[in-house]
Amino acid sequence: MTDIQKSVVIGNGDFILNDRIKALLDSSERIVCADGGANHLTDTGYSPVLIIGDMDSILPATVKKFNKTEIIEDTDENTTDSMKAIEYEISQGMDEIVLLGATGKKIDHSLANLSLLKRYDQLARLTILDDFAETVFVLKDLTFEAEIGRKISLMVLGGSSWVTTKGLKWELDGELQSFGPFGVSNQVSEPSVTVKVFGDGLFLFKLFEKSDGTPIVG
Repeated sequence: MTDIQKSVVIGNGDFILNDRIKALLDSSERIVCADGGANHLTDTGYSPVLIIGDMDSILPATVKKFNKTEIIEDTDENTTDSMKAIEYEISQGMDEIVLLGATGKKIDHSLANLSLLKRYDQLARLTILDDFAETVFVLKDLTFEAEIGRKISLMVLGGSSWVTTKGLKWELDGELQSFGPFGVSNQVSEPSVTVKVFGDGLFLFKLFEKSDGTPIVG
């Protein structure tokens, strides 16, 4: 069985170097920065193997800091810096790509980055990780292990889907879901959770918090 190749792509959104993020960076084969995402790493002890983008956000001090890092300047206006980084990593054979710095500063940029989970779903397994949640796109079926009491949100953004769940406090049984607030803050009730989707897919947010407000660490 071929080992899974994991890459981390760092964008220019909010970035907090907590223990969870450090463990991710330590376990990844490659760290790639999308333009100004490299600014987040200058004082962390981590170095990217590549910086790619139109180079309008990276600071001169960051370029100097990572003077031995490969830089690809790509000024294609039809793709965002995050798209450039993701597509490059897919071309390098990466099976899993985790996006950091993909949310926070601007809601339009956050939504644009969220759409990338769906855009590249058939090419690699993409995850957005921030200080609040781990977010993935589910097109058909997904089963995962989770802590009982953990908060889970299921949201359809664009189109509609019929959704069935098992292992949540408020189950769905083939119900039609569309863009709206009704899938927010469900709760894990069993150690294994299954989500089955028929339609345009949905976004699954695994929040780093339990129903009683207890933070999930690690």
